[in-house]
Amino acid sequence: MGKKVFVVGCGAVGTSLASALHKAGRDIIGIYDTDARQAGESAKIVGTQGFGGALPEMVKDADTVVVTTPDSVIEKVVSLVEAEELYSVGQVWIHCSGHLTSAVFAPIANKVKGVATMHPAFVFPPKQCTVIPEGVFFAVGGNDAGLKKVREHAALLKGKIIEVPPEKRPAYHAAMVMASNYMVTQLSCARNILMSAGIDESSIEPMLFSLAGSALEKARTLGISHSLSGPVRRGDVSVVKDHLDALKENSLALGLYVAAGKEAVALAAGEPGYCQDTAQTLNELLDKYR
Repeated sequence: MGKKVFVVGCGAVGTSLASALHKAGRDIIGIYDTDARQAGESAKIVGTQGFGGALPEMVKDADTVVVTTPDSVIEKVVSLVEAEELYSVGQVWIHCSGHLTSAVFAPIANKVKGVATMHPAFVFPPKQCTVIPEGVFFAVGGNDAGLKKVREHAALLKGKIIEVPPEKRPAYHAAMVMASNYMVTQLSCARNILMSAGIDESSIEPMLFSLAGSALEKARTLGISHSLSGPVRRGDVSVVKDHLDALKENSLALGLYVAAGKEAVALAAGEPGYCQDTAQTLNELLDKYR
């Protein structure tokens, strides 16, 4: 079982994953970034050697190479590695993109032991080393050797595995963005609405966190399909219309409200006893404000 890992990319995911694997018993032999300063800072956090500038020959000494660069850079990394033969036959190459498949490793796929994807379904804010807790899901794909390695790493981190078919990878990633990034976006939109309404600014974020937290907790305990509350769930058409009118001068907020409202109607309409005429009326109302 090879324990030597080299990480390419010192962003939030690269630093956090390297640190987690190091603490779990992997030997992180090096971490690389085009920005030498960033590589040095990440190396200090992880407890390894940092490399900037050119990708070092040491990459070939690793049993596993984990690429955590932005999606648009992964193909360039692979092309460089193939051109300069910075790989070895027994290696497994893994990337952490939620969108791309292991096909991005095609130039070296027949020259190494395995290729795979390992996307952590977790939030990694920029310029921070995030502790990866137990139970995090990793969306994986790849050939047999690659899958074996990512399962091994996920087990070390006490995470969970979900295999995503290659053709469904973009849809999977869109869902992850909606459940995390766009949740923050909606909180930001709600905060801006409250600020424009003159609500005490020091109370806005605590209030939103309390409300959003309670919604997530109900969804966790009751299930997403049965935890919807509010005017759409009650079938209160007049309240929804007042909301829409209140947001008419804010096209961004109005668009978010309408899109989320349509999904809320579909969710509510699936509940036993919900009036389908009310669902139709709400949909027609929301459509008028598109």
